[in-house]
Formats: sequence, structure tokens, C-alpha cells
Amino acid sequence: MNSSNTNNTIKKAGSGINLFKVAGIQINIDVSWFIIFFLVLWSLSAGYFPRQFPDQSAQTYWGAGLVATLLFFFSVLFHEMSHSLMAQRCGIEISEIKLFIFGGVARLSEESKNPVTEFKIAVVGPLSSFVLAIFFWICHKLLGGLNFPLAQAVTGYLVWINVALGIFNLLPGFPLDGGRILRAILWYRTGSLSRATKWASDVGKGLAIALMVLGAIQIFTGMLIGGLWLIFIGMFLRGVAEGGYQEVLMRQSLENVQVREVMIEDVVNVQPDLTVRELVTDYFLRYGFKGFPVMENNKVTGVVSVAEIKNIHQANDQTTRVTDIMLSLDDTMVISPETSLVIAMRKMLTENIARLLVMENDQLLGMITKTGLMRFLEIKNILEESNPQRIRPHK
Repeated sequence: MNSSNTNNTIKKAGSGINLFKVAGIQINIDVSWFIIFFLVLWSLSAGYFPRQFPDQSAQTYWGAGLVATLLFFFSVLFHEMSHSLMAQRCGIEISEIKLFIFGGVARLSEESKNPVTEFKIAVVGPLSSFVLAIFFWICHKLLGGLNFPLAQAVTGYLVWINVALGIFNLLPGFPLDGGRILRAILWYRTGSLSRATKWASDVGKGLAIALMVLGAIQIFTGMLIGGLWLIFIGMFLRGVAEGGYQEVLMRQSLENVQVREVMIEDVVNVQPDLTVRELVTDYFLRYGFKGFPVMENNKVTGVVSVAEIKNIHQANDQTTRVTDIMLSLDDTMVISPETSLVIAMRKMLTENIARLLVMENDQLLGMITKTGLMRFLEIKNILEESNPQRIRPHK
């Protein structure tokens, strides 16, 4: 599976824990990953291996289970790396691969520019899983003549799991790889990315409902854990399928609009020597904005928002000044007025910031906010439905 979203920072963030980088791509694990990791480890060590090879020690079963579990997640990572490396080869930046409870996702910085690129990026994932299955099958056969039955069991499990991973991802429902392959074909036939995404998304939602129904049937037949798992996967796929379609619509609505056309002009700014008490009463509460640029001698020096005052004790409100808590100006906060709103939104998501200062030649021209962009998109879509000629803003 792969995605076109982007995300956050390093070391440890609210979204997960960063591990290492491969080919410039940050490998990240979501906290939910630990749930599935220990479930797989427990099911292999306490169930699968003891049933297949009785009369072994508990340490042996757990050792084999740990190796098999780690190699299983290596297989998931290998699958996502194949997507990412192909995307990089096609000129698309990859910021992160995240492992989470439902598998893995490669975060593409943008949609593919044509259906051929989309097809290449999508199809290489299942192919990589089948290649790994062949590799582990060869290892399985080589171990057949040796007296290491649990090692052979581990490789046999990995053959099966990689074949299953490849086949599951080939199911023709967006956002699975098969759904992206279907979207690439429909995009090629119709010439419309939004229409192709809509159809592939509908198939994906249908597949999700089928998984949930199958899960409910399993629960009624006594397979509670397996049934619940299918229902959760179905719910996840349904949400992502709809979200993927909405994201394409958002990108197409924003890509032909420049920051200059929708930015807030005459931005209210604050002075660096203001106290926190004055900042709260005279600016946050008075204007209702969540952040302001900080200016001194007609030059922007930073940005201050409500997030910076959360940890300031009330007793220090009159001694702590804006300059003590503001975020100093850097390139992540600034955007050019000619930039597309798609790039602006992507930058805010990537840098995890709620506002960007629109600047040219070190002069502040305006500001855009994430909530403002979402409000603009909502209004634009409403007007577009009633009269497409109304939607282009004029200055």
C-alpha cells in the first residue's frame, strides 16, 4: 500500500518513533505497530510453531517466533521500499515510510504525473513480495536437507506470508496496490485522474464492505479474533478509500490558485517586547487569531502562537515577553506569493505548522493559515457546484 500524504519531524513525535533512514527515506513506526508486532509474535511462538513442531523448549519457540516476526515486518518494509525507490526513480519525493497496525505506508509528496508512472509505482510492490517469496522458498528448500526443522518452518511461513501480502495488495480496491493499478488503467483510458480515482475508490469501498461482512460471518461462526480483524481492516480501507478521493479533489481545486490570491493582507503583527499578559488580552482575545508574526523595525523576526504560551505560568505573564517565547523566523515559515496552494498545503502538512508568512524580498505581504485554506476549499467547492465561473478569485 502507498499514500500521497506527508508528515512530521525526527526522533520521536506524536505520530510515531523514527528509526533510521534508507536512501534518504525516514523509516518510522507508529505506536499501533507494537500491538500487531506482539500479536504476531505471540501467535507464532505460542500457537503455530508448537503445533507444527511439538516437544521443543519454550525458549526455542519464542526465538523462532521472534525471528519470523522480525522477518515478516522486514517483508512489509521491503514491499514499501520498492514503492518508494520506484517513486524516487520517477522523480517523486518520498519523505517517510511508516509501519503501523495495518501494515505499512509510503508517503509520497505528490500524486503521479501520469498513469504510466502510477502503474509502475503500484505494481512494483506486489512484485517485490513475490520476489521475496521465491527467495524464502529457495532458503526453505536448502534447509530441507539439514536438521533444523524450526528454521525450515520459519522460511515456510515467510513464503506463505509474502505470497499472501502480494495477493492481498493486488485486490482491485483503492488504496491497495491493485486499486492503484486499476486507477492507472482507468486514468489512461479516460484521461481524468479524478474520475479514475472516484471509480477505484468506489471499488475499494465495496471491497471494504465485503471484508466487514466476511468478518461478521466469521464472528458468528466462532472465529472472534479473525472476524474482528477483518472488520477493522475493512473499516480502515473504507476510510482511506474515501479520503484518497477527497484528497485528489482538494489537490485539483488548489493547484491552479496562487498563494497571492487568497492570502490574508494587512496582517496584524506584534512587537517582541510585549509581555505575555498584553499578548493574551490585546491580541489573542481581541482578534481571535491563534498566531501572529513578530515584527521589529518593519522586519519579521518570528512567529508567536497560542501553543507557545501554554506552558507559561500565570505568575510569569507580566515578566515573560514575546521575544522569550516566539519561534525565530526560518525558511519553513515562509512562502512566495506565486506559489501554488497545493505546495503551500503540502508544506504546512510536512512541517506540521498551521500558518505561513507570505514574503517577497524580506517584506511581509500577507499570511495564509491551514484553517483558512480549508475554508477556502469548502467555499470554492460549493460555488463550483452552482456556477464554475464564480470560483476564480480576483484582486
